[in-house]
Amino acid sequence: MAAPRPLELDHTADVDKKLSSLSKEFSHLYNVAVAEVRLLLLEAVSSRLGGFDFFSYQSLFNDNRSDILKDILCSSEAVFNKLIELKIHPALTLSILAREVLEESDRKKTGAYHTDFRLAQRIADLSKDKIDHHSSVIDPACGSGILLVAVTLTVCGKDRNKTNLFLSDNVYACDLSSYSLRGCLLSLSSLTNDLEAINKMKSKWFYGDSLLRKDDFWLNLKQGGFDLVIGNPPWEKIKLSKHEHLKSLGEKRTYGEKITNINMLDFERKKKSAVDYTKSLLNLYPSLGFGEPDLYIAFTELFFKLCRNGGFITAIVPGGFIRSQGSGFVREKFFNECDSISISIIDNKAKFFAIDTRFKFLAMHFKKKSCSRLMNSGIKLLHEKGTDFGIKTTGSVFIGKNALKKIRPDYSIPEVKNNSEWILFLLLYDNGVAWNSKENGWGAKFCREVDMTKDKPKFSSHYKPNYLPVIEGRMISAYRFGCKGFTSGAGRSAIWETYPIGDSRLNPQFWIEEDHLSTQVSERANSYRIGFCDISGQTNERTFMAAIVKPGVVCGNKVPTIAFENDKNNEGLYVWLAVANSFVFDWALRRVLSTTVNYFILQSLPFPRIVRGGLPWNSLYEKSLRLSELDVAGNGNRVKKEISKLRAEIDAEIAIAYGLNLQDMEIVFEDFPLLDRTQPFLEGEDKSTITRDTVMACIARKMGFDSTTWKKRKDRAEEIGAIAYVTPQSYVKQDDHKKLEVRNG
Repeated sequence: MAAPRPLELDHTADVDKKLSSLSKEFSHLYNVAVAEVRLLLLEAVSSRLGGFDFFSYQSLFNDNRSDILKDILCSSEAVFNKLIELKIHPALTLSILAREVLEESDRKKTGAYHTDFRLAQRIADLSKDKIDHHSSVIDPACGSGILLVAVTLTVCGKDRNKTNLFLSDNVYACDLSSYSLRGCLLSLSSLTNDLEAINKMKSKWFYGDSLLRKDDFWLNLKQGGFDLVIGNPPWEKIKLSKHEHLKSLGEKRTYGEKITNINMLDFERKKKSAVDYTKSLLNLYPSLGFGEPDLYIAFTELFFKLCRNGGFITAIVPGGFIRSQGSGFVREKFFNECDSISISIIDNKAKFFAIDTRFKFLAMHFKKKSCSRLMNSGIKLLHEKGTDFGIKTTGSVFIGKNALKKIRPDYSIPEVKNNSEWILFLLLYDNGVAWNSKENGWGAKFCREVDMTKDKPKFSSHYKPNYLPVIEGRMISAYRFGCKGFTSGAGRSAIWETYPIGDSRLNPQFWIEEDHLSTQVSERANSYRIGFCDISGQTNERTFMAAIVKPGVVCGNKVPTIAFENDKNNEGLYVWLAVANSFVFDWALRRVLSTTVNYFILQSLPFPRIVRGGLPWNSLYEKSLRLSELDVAGNGNRVKKEISKLRAEIDAEIAIAYGLNLQDMEIVFEDFPLLDRTQPFLEGEDKSTITRDTVMACIARKMGFDSTTWKKRKDRAEEIGAIAYVTPQSYVKQDDHKKLEVRNG
């Protein structure tokens, strides 16, 4: 999915256009770089806003030719007039306009995502009433200073005396870019006419990598630590692959694309530099040693180090902070040693950043404990969304630390939106078991069989003797093995055919010679096991999709496989499949998932207490086995209806095994708004609810409650041709399914 254009660029488009035009004009007239002219114009606008003398400012902070300054000051009026017409505060707008323009290759090197003005205001709001103009504040990766500007506006308001004191004595900043620091200075300077205060403030700033500064540096900078540490640190893993190296050089490419024309000497040199940098950081930030090193994790540990006891940390970080295994060490440190915790979950649909709109990030606020004896408080978890000029809250829940620790020992936080969802999530753990433990009878063995990138040179595009089909993620759906087949093309332009329910078949894009497989993988390839799609999302129609993988094929790395120890007649495979494909398990997975279903996340969720060989076990086994048989039984309505009946029976039995009631299941179904999009809907309604009605009728009947309302809705829907559990990916008209082509991606 293409990254959106940040919304704030639309808000500031007119003033940016004027600024760019003047910058190019002066660059040509005076033979000065466009970027330098742009900063001069913004500094002139800042002087108009703040009321300080522009020429004195230049003599203090810059070394510019005097012949250009008068013309710059005169022309800046046109920019100033456009800027003050905007609905965004002028100082925030200056920070937006003063950013260093980064190409994608530069952004990949630094991990920098500029902070949207709405998020800056939200970060400042989280610190409101926690500090005043006597409090010290630092942003160790400040960029053009939009967070510092927002905090200053919140703390000091329109009071110039407070602002002068706050800026001169209490605002600290650092950045890798001297250009950004200059933008930060001009943005903050627009709030005062006191050049002495500005100069004093700048004397406490430094240019360089704040992550590499030693403890004694920070101690000398601010004895005892800062009252408030703020930041939107870089989000980038500290590693270098050939793919990322070529992208950093400006090459337009997609992941998995064949690598050609690479300068290996240059690549190895830069790779060694990345390794050396990682080693340096690991010595300073132990949290980086618990997963793939990511800059934001090192920065969050630095934030904690910089904050005084009793002080505050307010930051924007990726959503992985509350759920990933790699952030577990620093997350546990924060939750154990901080209180007054507030975490807002926000997605990018409001176009805060030039990244996928589905990407989630956090606005976090922590108070560092002043005494280790203080009781642990809970976590205020908010769900928020962006508007054109701000952020609004859409959900709120209080999560007790002790309750969280009991079910999620690593403090990974489920994305529950309200108290009802939190209670339901706790219920699943109270009534469930850890299915990954041997004492609970599963003994799961995971495997990624072949790598679609590393092993690709061994692949063949057509069948040869002793070659096995390679199974890709798009070929797997719930209970369906071979729901799509390759037609033509390659890479992202490959075309795949969708097969209707009951008509699954194998038509792979690649084959691989069995002799190329290790002994272990070869043995696994000739056995029954479960395969599941590991790339998914919380807002997909269904998040988890798994099927029985038959012998004689090998699965790509995006289809991890599971087998079980001592699994007589493969019963465990079919029962596990029934649980994992259920709505209840899917709902729980959505609470903890980002985009990848890894083993760590999967095994952290409980299974219902189903005893091997008991009646529920046998019932689930028989139904799951029958569903796999129906996968190739033909695509007529009889097969579809039998499939929908069996799946509803399974979903009902799983819900009951978890201890859910009808109200709980209504909460579960609220999380699946994309169900039944291809099905006809009842008169007076705007969408079909055939799947929900079928399952709810089944649960009510099994629990001894009145199922009349649900059953009547189900029967009326079936009369007009609706069938439960039919997804858009599997909905193909019987006469037309061979014509339907679905592009990969």
